Amino acid sequence: MRIYHFIIALFSLLVLGSCKRPAPAPDGGNNDSNLVELNSVQMKQITTDTVKVKEEKTDLVLSGKVTFNKDYVSEVYSFVGGNVEKVNVSLGDHVNKGQALAILRSGEISDYKGQLAVAQGQVQTAKRNLDIANDLYQTKVYSQRDVMQAQNDYKAATTNLYKVQTYLKTYGISDSNQSSEYIITSPIDGYVVSKSINEGMNVRADNTSNVFTISSLKTVWVQANVYETDIAQVAEGDSADITTVAYPDKTFKGSISKISNVLDSSASTMQARIVLNNSDGLLKAGMFSSVMVHLDKHKQAPAVPKEALVFYDNDYYVMVSKGANKFEKRKITIDGTNNEVAYVASGIKPGEIVVCKNSLYVYGQ
Repeated sequence: MRIYHFIIALFSLLVLGSCKRPAPAPDGGNNDSNLVELNSVQMKQITTDTVKVKEEKTDLVLSGKVTFNKDYVSEVYSFVGGNVEKVNVSLGDHVNKGQALAILRSGEISDYKGQLAVAQGQVQTAKRNLDIANDLYQTKVYSQRDVMQAQNDYKAATTNLYKVQTYLKTYGISDSNQSSEYIITSPIDGYVVSKSINEGMNVRADNTSNVFTISSLKTVWVQANVYETDIAQVAEGDSADITTVAYPDKTFKGSISKISNVLDSSASTMQARIVLNNSDGLLKAGMFSSVMVHLDKHKQAPAVPKEALVFYDNDYYVMVSKGANKFEKRKITIDGTNNEVAYVASGIKPGEIVVCKNSLYVYGQ
């Protein structure tokens, strides 16, 4: 079978090599020296296509990096100081909203619970005094002014109790738990992407750094680096295909949602953000990626299949049909390409026919 394939390949090369091959003109112009004539057998080895005018959509390849979606990242703080008694999660763990991340033993909790007990006692006393004032007012012992004072005292006490309860609720301190434990909980569903506390360490009351960072990885950002020379080409809304080293055969599709207005002067790049669906959890923060941005230039140009191009001596050529079995070597200039076609700036017109399959072989004759 290998010998059979070798004979077929050798026969094809001999057939293509038997066509007439005049010397090409130095400028690649339209003259007889650039014509190639094929015989009937050779014609069966090629395919042709017609040059069409198409909307010019080219590709720009950029380097990028997967990062967290900052719109779905929550930094978790400890609002009290104390000793870390237990840490329930590790870096990378998935957690649910309200799940206990760590437990601190804190003297501040006892103080807050004491404030709550005092506030509750003040409400009870004020309520009892108000009830007495209303009863005595009915017997003409208390005046209306006395009743109003008791009402004001009760209102002030309930307001203070509400403030203490709100404070405890805001900072996740249970008013039913009488121990000195402070439980740090997750505010959202997501993954633990940073952790700065361990069991046994002390957390200061004036600590301003977060102890956990929780991120939902259902969507991620890809930050693509756009070189200064390409800034004018990209725009928000341009679609993009992303590939990673980890999954070279998988393409993630998205579009540019935000372009930074700040240029990194050290690298002469600007970042373009692409939001990707990551419901399958494949993409991880820190992954390097290749970003192919599909640019819409909002103009039309003659387009030829990329297979029709022949690159020789820093110039592009196509083989243009001149009728019957004759083809002309034509130098063209390219305005841009994508995965399928090349857009021609000059050298060819719509309606002309070019060789697609085996164009390089034909050019070499």
